[in-house]
Amino acid sequence: MKKMILAAAALFAVVAATAQTTIETQPTGIQVNGRAEKKITPDEIHVAITLRDNEPKGETVDELESRMKREFAALGIDIEKSLRVTSMVNAPRKRNQVDTSRSYDLKVGNATTLGQVFYALGEMGVTGAGVSRVTHSRIEELKGDVRAEAVKNAKTIATELAGALGQKVRWAEWIQDGGFYETSPVQMYKTRASMNELLDVFSSADAGEQGLEMQEITLVYNVTVRFVLGVMSSL
Repeated sequence: MKKMILAAAALFAVVAATAQTTIETQPTGIQVNGRAEKKITPDEIHVAITLRDNEPKGETVDELESRMKREFAALGIDIEKSLRVTSMVNAPRKRNQVDTSRSYDLKVGNATTLGQVFYALGEMGVTGAGVSRVTHSRIEELKGDVRAEAVKNAKTIATELAGALGQKVRWAEWIQDGGFYETSPVQMYKTRASMNELLDVFSSADAGEQGLEMQEITLVYNVTVRFVLGVMSSL
């Protein structure tokens, strides 16, 4: 009986020691947030343009379109690649006549060309124009760079926190996508004129000497990562 008690006690001691070792060496985890930000200069600026019959000088839409294309070509714009028709409307009016309007999307690459476009449209008397979208030709690639940077920042934070406790980051257990926040640039004249005033601004005699400021696009990405940790001595 005494031998059985001693054997049971020895077995309990082994189990307890094993359990303690398991607890001490069991990997722990840490969850952190990572953030990255990148500013980029737009290289794709889309201008929405609408031409209407008899506006402004009694010309038809076809005549206005021909003039507009000549003006844009003179600025070095590739009409075939950069200008497309987005819609056309024929509205009946008195005496079997029809009022025609046609809308376009024009893509330019920089603020200087944008200013020249508004100047040309102002000279033609066209008022139906405005910037519709601003982006970058490599926006998806750049977003990938920002994502990678955010994850790296998360690992840096986790490494610093774990190191203070004598532990080390081993691997990522899971990653949660926090999504992008993207600021949309606001086009502005140096005197901060609104976009509705730009046609008047660029139809002035000194428009060629004026500048148009193009704000940068800001990409912000957030990510949450849970890392598995291990004690320094076990690695």
